[in-house]
Amino acid sequence: MNIEVAKQDLEAALKVVSTTVGSGSDLSSHYLFRVREGKAEVLSYDMRVFSLAPFTATIDGEDGDAFTVEAWRLDKWISSVGDGVLTLGSDKKGEVIAKGPRSRVKLRSLDASRFPFWDGLLSDSASMGSVSPGVLYRAVNFSKNFVSADDTNRPELCQIEAVDGLMQATNRRAVSCVTVRDLPDLALRVPGKDIPTMLRFLSDKNTQENGVDLLQAVREGNTAAIILRRPDGSYVGFSRPTAALPKLPVDVEKAEVTMTLNIDEFMDAVAVLLSSAPKGQETVTFSSKDGSLVVSMPSDAGGVDEYPLVVSQEDGLGEQTFALDYSYIKSIADQFDLDDMLLGVHRRGRGGYVSFMHEDDATNQTGNQYHTVIVWHA
Repeated sequence: MNIEVAKQDLEAALKVVSTTVGSGSDLSSHYLFRVREGKAEVLSYDMRVFSLAPFTATIDGEDGDAFTVEAWRLDKWISSVGDGVLTLGSDKKGEVIAKGPRSRVKLRSLDASRFPFWDGLLSDSASMGSVSPGVLYRAVNFSKNFVSADDTNRPELCQIEAVDGLMQATNRRAVSCVTVRDLPDLALRVPGKDIPTMLRFLSDKNTQENGVDLLQAVREGNTAAIILRRPDGSYVGFSRPTAALPKLPVDVEKAEVTMTLNIDEFMDAVAVLLSSAPKGQETVTFSSKDGSLVVSMPSDAGGVDEYPLVVSQEDGLGEQTFALDYSYIKSIADQFDLDDMLLGVHRRGRGGYVSFMHEDDATNQTGNQYHTVIVWHA
């Protein structure tokens, strides 16, 4: 089997499948090249994730022919050779030879027949619809900030899950909710560890140029995987965890107390307070004094340091005080490029929560996405 391909075409295909290459010494650390229906494809996998990318090539081989090469070695070789036509070939002994301008190298190969092909899984999948890659990227990128990392004790929280277009995540201190209006039937469940792979695929230049089709692969009546496929046939798949995300309270009523934070002023105040706060301090306390909004932190030297805000405002806070992690405010403001942030304060018994809502028009589709964040505090 021999494949002749332009370097730039091979690089474009490998950019997709490189996101799901494992780091071990087995087949998961290899690219698999094969001929299928007269076309060349390259595949890779790593535990829960898998991918495929077709590419234009001149093929000398039959359907079903395949060989593998170590991914990192092939990547290194391609980055070292000049532009032009590259040749990858395997002989009856299983040896793989890569040829390029003024170069010829032999690459390690493994038994391609042992590769865990998922053609059957793909044939069992059905489309949930198409969505703009930018829309889905923004929803997932926002949600990842609230995914729990406690996979030992609460693995069901270490993921994002969407049901009927509503995407949720939580780390037990905060809850995020994103309504993806472009895809009201969106249903997915992705482990936190696999989110970077999804984001890399969605942010790829070739992916961004077109819509993404979302496929749901079903086995024995249950969803087995979610697959993101673009028009050129390239896709990335994610095996679905069995543990469901718990039902989360996301219905936020109108707040009687509101705050408008100027982000620059607030972060400047946090920087000052952290200079005297105990190491690792994450929370900031909000209160109202003489009609002004005041933020404070405990001092490592004893007592409490306060910082009155001038530009930021509160309405109805009164004698109520509450504390929350300042990092949430920073991450939300960065996500939406906000200069000012409107927060609602909701009292519940001795505690309560702070809510944030945002109508997203960053994708030039006004009203396409609706974001809600509920930050709980003691």
